[in-house]
Amino acid sequence: MGKSIRAFFKYWLFMCFTVVFILSINNSNSYAKEPIRIGTIFSISGWAGFIGTPQKEIFNAMIEDINSKGGINGRKLELYYEDDKSVPTNAVIAATKLIKDKKVVAMVGTSTSDAGLALVPLCQKEKVPFINTGPAYIPFKKWIICTGPGDVRGATHIIDYAVKDLGAKRVALLHGTDAYGMLGKNVIMEQISNYPGATIVCNESFEVTDTNMIPQLTKTKAAKPDVIILFTTGGAGAVVAKNYKQLGLKTQVLGSTSLTIPEFVNIAGKIAEESQWVFLSAPLLIVDKMDRNDPFRKNVYNPTEKILQKKYGKDIKVNIFHASSYDAIAGIVEAMKMAKNIDRASIRDALEKVHIEGFFGEFAPTPEDHQAAKVDPMRPMVLKNGEWWPYTTKK
Repeated sequence: MGKSIRAFFKYWLFMCFTVVFILSINNSNSYAKEPIRIGTIFSISGWAGFIGTPQKEIFNAMIEDINSKGGINGRKLELYYEDDKSVPTNAVIAATKLIKDKKVVAMVGTSTSDAGLALVPLCQKEKVPFINTGPAYIPFKKWIICTGPGDVRGATHIIDYAVKDLGAKRVALLHGTDAYGMLGKNVIMEQISNYPGATIVCNESFEVTDTNMIPQLTKTKAAKPDVIILFTTGGAGAVVAKNYKQLGLKTQVLGSTSLTIPEFVNIAGKIAEESQWVFLSAPLLIVDKMDRNDPFRKNVYNPTEKILQKKYGKDIKVNIFHASSYDAIAGIVEAMKMAKNIDRASIRDALEKVHIEGFFGEFAPTPEDHQAAKVDPMRPMVLKNGEWWPYTTKK
């Protein structure tokens, strides 16, 4: 009887260990197959909806494409979207939910500079890597990566082009009072001292939601500048264009990157065209004028257009906001492939080793510099018959 009992217990212990072993394997496999959670915040509604909508489109298309190819080491990507309704405080509330409730391993977004700046303290505190797709200037922060060259390099490029290439001595500056416009203004006002003989003769600001810029343009006209630098987004820029024509202005206008969006072209493109406004903007806008074997066209633009059109149809075209989000997703995916583990800290460390080509130059953050692109890649262009064309100054 004693031997039977001992044999029974040995058998029972063996079965228990076997069950525990099988369950541990199943749990391990189950964990390995869990999706990788990424949080995204865009302005799908509100005044910046024209930015957030294409951002969401490219995210959906790229994630779908990545998952169709097996995801990241066999794990699918899962995106959790939040609409901040173009209000920065909403972005913080949404990000808190994604970080604490959804346990996302990384944050990507936003649509506006103000929202991007608002998320920095939260992501720093919670130690969550945040890839900012907006142009906001964010001083070096351990957990924050910014796509593209950023506003500082962009604004420096625009004043340099105005003076050196357009030959301006008397410069007028019109800008929004949002974070994007104010940073551009501060950089340009600071940089002008580097150009002997050039000066800012007029500095006028406006709210990006204003519907009348005539007072600002009247003062600008009276200052008799050689060039007007317009540093703002598309909607506000369209209002400036209408008032510019109403006042009979003929002064050369040099527009910033954020003006070159469909909204501006649809509303004020004809005015900009007939007045020969020049814009510094992303190469993707003139990609069809490039050689077919141009590396940018062949390696970046064409593959992205293919992914986007596969999901949304042949009529959709890659625009500037698709592009900024592409760089962010491509960067975070590459970091996940390189990371030792799929966790927040490992992904952050891997981001500093990524080096890929994107729409806004390289995506190559370093341990010393988290602004991904080290050189502003924007090119001068003009509108002709509703299309963007490369612009060459007349020497």
